[in-house]
Amino acid sequence: MLLLAGWAALAPRPMAWFYIALVAVFEYWLYRRIRELGDEPVPTAAAPYNFSADEARLVRRFRFYFAYPVLARDCSSVLSALGLTGLILGLWLTYKQAFVPAALIGLNLFAVTRFTKVLAPLLTLRMAASRGDRDALLMLEVHDPAWAKIRAGNEPERKMGA
Repeated sequence: MLLLAGWAALAPRPMAWFYIALVAVFEYWLYRRIRELGDEPVPTAAAPYNFSADEARLVRRFRFYFAYPVLARDCSSVLSALGLTGLILGLWLTYKQAFVPAALIGLNLFAVTRFTKVLAPLLTLRMAASRGDRDALLMLEVHDPAWAKIRAGNEPERKMGA
């Protein structure tokens, strides 16, 4: 992404559009992956995880983060690169008078923000808790116990013994 953003800065007319297209493809793929998981309620007090009501609410809200932690971390890194390059490239393209690509890249920062909230919940929850949001503080408290239950429920010997 950084290399492509550099090319878009050097040659705004063709490469900025290629950058926008590649970002759109990535975000569409990510959106589809997130939507595939659905939004059904997570069962409480059901084997193998035995989530409490608050833990189930946390897992439901950030389902992709809990279902695919490595992918969520990697996509979060890509999104941070997109946010950084979007800020710089949007300003640079405005200076180079490529207004339409600059506006599209600037508007994409809203999508990057939304995806980041889904893929990096600890950042989002900590920010909300620091502003006094009690629900976010509660979700931060149940985050580590939820992960402990997920790890314990996914152990191979536990599955064979159950």
